[in-house]
Amino acid sequence: MPPNANPVWNEVFFFPLRLPPICDGIQLAILSGNKVLGTATLHLSHVSSAGAELEEGTPGFLPCFGPTFLPFYGPRSDSPRTCDTAYRGRVLLELSTHMGTLDRSQRGTIVPEDIAQVQRHLPRHQFGLCGVFYSATMVPPGPELLRFEISIGNYGDTGDVTCKPSASVTPHGCPVFDGNRYHYLPWYGDKPVVAVTSSWEDASHRWDALNLLRALCRRLVSTQGWRLGWG
Repeated sequence: MPPNANPVWNEVFFFPLRLPPICDGIQLAILSGNKVLGTATLHLSHVSSAGAELEEGTPGFLPCFGPTFLPFYGPRSDSPRTCDTAYRGRVLLELSTHMGTLDRSQRGTIVPEDIAQVQRHLPRHQFGLCGVFYSATMVPPGPELLRFEISIGNYGDTGDVTCKPSASVTPHGCPVFDGNRYHYLPWYGDKPVVAVTSSWEDASHRWDALNLLRALCRRLVSTQGWRLGWG
């Protein structure tokens, strides 16, 4: 939807899927005309479970995903090498599977009630990332100056002009031969520090629950080991 940088489609697509599937991936792409800006893949083996056939009687579930954001990546426009990829955007996406025949059209519109329900769970919050580089060894030799960059989505990407610039890159340095077979950057006592400030949806309620479950698992494992060790 040019020239909008944040397009909203609010569309739903229906397509048949045979189980067990022949292919494992569902590939999605963001297009600008005939040009592919970015792609993402949903692996069915990651979002479904066969259940009793493979997991000794445990119940399985059909392919499902989200609603959550799916990041898209594509080639960097400022790099001549096709292997260099960068963050191109994200799509708020949900995948659900229903048994039966496909008797509806292949394309529809999401009802406003579902849109409002999702939007209530997307409050934005600022996040910060700070990194310290202690050393850079085994780097490729050559006369070109090297630097490191960190980014969170568009934030920190020096090739992206949609976000405010930040101190996300290290100073340029020329690789130095270590006298054996590798090269390194001579930072010595100067350790580069980088920082990126970004704004995303506040999903701390999910992180709090996940951190609580992980802490509980670690506590149970350590308690069981203590009991086995001391009787």
